[in-house]
Amino acid sequence: MKIQSMSIVVPTKGCINKCPFCVSRMHDNPYESKFDMISYRKRIKYAANNNVNTLIITGTGEALQNKWFLDQLWDALNKEGHPFPNVELQTTGVMLMDKEFAIPGSTIRTKDRYPNIELLKSIGVNTISLSVSDIFSAVKNSHIIGIPDKLYFDLDKLCKFIKDSGFNLRLSLNMTNVYDDKYPEDILIRCKELGADQITFRKLYGGGYDNPESVWVDENACKDKVIEQINEHIAGEKDEEFQTGYHHNGEGTALYRLPFGPMVYSIDGMSTAVDDDCMSKDNLDSLKYVILRENGKLYCQWDDEGSLIF
Repeated sequence: MKIQSMSIVVPTKGCINKCPFCVSRMHDNPYESKFDMISYRKRIKYAANNNVNTLIITGTGEALQNKWFLDQLWDALNKEGHPFPNVELQTTGVMLMDKEFAIPGSTIRTKDRYPNIELLKSIGVNTISLSVSDIFSAVKNSHIIGIPDKLYFDLDKLCKFIKDSGFNLRLSLNMTNVYDDKYPEDILIRCKELGADQITFRKLYGGGYDNPESVWVDENACKDKVIEQINEHIAGEKDEEFQTGYHHNGEGTALYRLPFGPMVYSIDGMSTAVDDDCMSKDNLDSLKYVILRENGKLYCQWDDEGSLIF
């Protein structure tokens, strides 16, 4: 079976942010201080044996809220020979720039250090996937995400810090109505200014439910036309006459196709995936990802306990 990536969910009591579109941020987690080493090692080995090369560290809160867990994960990965060459952290960016200042006259701490960056590098993280809700305004981005005032950061400075620290920077754009009055060129130019190596356009789905998160998305997600214009700018227009999924006249250069359909394009020195729907989403011979949940068990769907693998 082909598996594109493995996500490991870092357990937290709750999220320090208050993203209005996130349904999981308020959930308490009984697994915050639990780690079954054998269970984690077996699931990591399973993914490695299925030729998974990409590990994504994620969570219902910020992964760096539980550094004890990350230390345990580091141990488990090392005991399995750290089989994942590509490791990605998903984050809003809070806590990345936490700093311990040099102590004058000290022979131990002679310069400033960033312990969270050191921890991430020890785990093998090479890409920071930065979840952003407004790339044009750090203040508005902070407001939308609900970042606590004491953790506020300047988006430009954070992106520069990430790049200067040696990480790849993926901007994962939550497509809010901030982008309704922006041209695709405006968005791409701004991403380039921030130093993005990769871009993911994350469409927000409300689903029409009556919970606060769904209502917020229904009222604040960007128009479908915005996503369509971005796709057409990068990949070109679809050949509707023959319904082949073929694109033409796009500004991007096609690079390769991901296992689950989207083409990856290069544009302005950045890579981005554009979903052209030319492959079935019901491919039962492949899995887009497997998820190692907080209980130490492996699943193939986020919202279905029946998707347990073992």
